[in-house]
Amino acid sequence: MKKISSFERIVGNISEAEKEQILRDKGERFDDQAFEELKGKEREKTPEELQIISLANEATNEVRRKYGLENFDIPPKNIHIITEEAWPIEKSVAFYNSMLQGIVVREQPARIVFMKKIFHEMLHFKSYNAVQVTTGENPELDEYRVGLTVHTRDGKKMYFANLNEAVTEEITKRFVVKFFDNPLFAQEIQQTRDVMNKYRHAVTESGKPLFDNDTFYAEVEGKKSWREAVGRLFGAQEKSKKIITESFTYKSERRILNTLIDKIFERNLDKFQDKEEVFEVFAKGMITGNILPVGRLIERTFGNGTLRRIGELDQDMRAQEEFVNSL
Repeated sequence: MKKISSFERIVGNISEAEKEQILRDKGERFDDQAFEELKGKEREKTPEELQIISLANEATNEVRRKYGLENFDIPPKNIHIITEEAWPIEKSVAFYNSMLQGIVVREQPARIVFMKKIFHEMLHFKSYNAVQVTTGENPELDEYRVGLTVHTRDGKKMYFANLNEAVTEEITKRFVVKFFDNPLFAQEIQQTRDVMNKYRHAVTESGKPLFDNDTFYAEVEGKKSWREAVGRLFGAQEKSKKIITESFTYKSERRILNTLIDKIFERNLDKFQDKEEVFEVFAKGMITGNILPVGRLIERTFGNGTLRRIGELDQDMRAQEEFVNSL
């Protein structure tokens, strides 16, 4: 059966006919991406951006096929590029809204950066999605599942959002680096290598190394305007210059995930050949929606209640990391 939206399932105390209607409504929302509030803020996509969207569709479909799912293409009309001037400062530079069945991204000055943002949000779009009719006196239609993230039935809390973002960004990193040799990004990647080689000792204003293993784009400040650009000092002779960088994100979330994977692997050497096999348990659960193997693996390794405790600490990253380190 062809997917008509990102949603696979409706949860709630309503009839099957009502659930089917909700799915049809979401299918119509998927097809109808005309939003009044975006008028005057959204711009047309360039031919290069359309090409990148196509590449991202192919790559994220490869992820779905790996776990036994069919292709699910996200049309360009479901991706909304907002001009820099119209982008709200309080928003992150890109996000996926399951209820509106669309991706919204601030225009990006570099193709490889646009590719990374689109791939990450498209992966959320193509992960397991479920919607619910919440419990309580005033039931509402709301998210229930997006990847590993689980919302409570009353819609007031959600768990495992940190794990979900960590797994999504790890998959994003694995795939985006494969595009470094693509002619579409070749000039930007060479520029990045040149900047990183020339200014290898560059530091941030706090004195920390500017470049690390997550840095995938760099340029010496030019005509382009990046709202998030900050001063990057390098060398006594060139303190007036700035280096603009882009890196793979969710560093804290990924560090917690990788610590968890390390500990699971160390205690299950008879079950896994390498740490990547452990990661695959999380990735498969996120894409297919079957998170029982994730829960069983964590509970069997660390004891009952461990998974729930990790989820409960989602709003306190430091406490969550301390807990995972203590396992």
